[in-house]
Amino acid sequence: MGKYASIEQQKELSKGPRLTSRWHLPSAFSRLRERYASLPSPVRRTCRMLRIFGPLLPISLFFSEHVAQIMWVKGPSMTPYLNEDYDQMHTKSDMVLVSMWPWGWTLPWQRSKTLERGTIVTFRTERKNEHIDQLANFMNFRSPANSSHIAIKRVIGLPGDRITTREPCMKPSQIVPYNHIWLEGDAEDPRRTLDSNTYGPVSISLITGRVVGVVGPRMRWLDWRNWEAGKIDGSSPDIQQGNYRQSVRDRVEKEVVQLEHPEF
Repeated sequence: MGKYASIEQQKELSKGPRLTSRWHLPSAFSRLRERYASLPSPVRRTCRMLRIFGPLLPISLFFSEHVAQIMWVKGPSMTPYLNEDYDQMHTKSDMVLVSMWPWGWTLPWQRSKTLERGTIVTFRTERKNEHIDQLANFMNFRSPANSSHIAIKRVIGLPGDRITTREPCMKPSQIVPYNHIWLEGDAEDPRRTLDSNTYGPVSISLITGRVVGVVGPRMRWLDWRNWEAGKIDGSSPDIQQGNYRQSVRDRVEKEVVQLEHPEF
């Protein structure tokens, strides 16, 4: 037996030394958990809230800059289509939904977003108290006068159209150049709107979005496809009687010069 045991011992010794350490250095994650557990309870609750709501900040910033955002329309520029009760209540403002998605309702690889007459867009204005004006094809754009302020106007003319201007424009007519559009407010009185009759055709590069609907006080989607027929949705008597702003369309001579319609 002793001989057998000695043979087994010799076999074990022939295998060389064996490391049998049973302890490991704590990982960085373990140390972090230990320190977190030692923090006061209010600090731990704050950390948990930051972990949940922290990712929402960049997501919300991306959404408002590239997908959609809410804006308030102030002033009489787009009455009566927007700010329908402005003449009765000057403090009441429409809240509109502006699509910032650069490809419209199409997929990113289908760049087919084109401008049409009647679309409403936003841009930046020279007057600091004019925040947002309104348009027919509703688009969001930067003012050519001051890029630090946003306004909204209606697309009246496309490249190649001849526009019979109104006050305060000094030229009796204007042909819209390539890659530009002609924007005007819906107000009948030219003194109530600051538009292309003041600063001329607007570059496509200044457009940043399209007004697609009114969130409040009266919720509705804005459809510019019937602009040419004068059929516009609205509660104002001027809109319901039909042929809305026919005088504006009469001032537009379409495609006098053959130019490519702009994409943005």
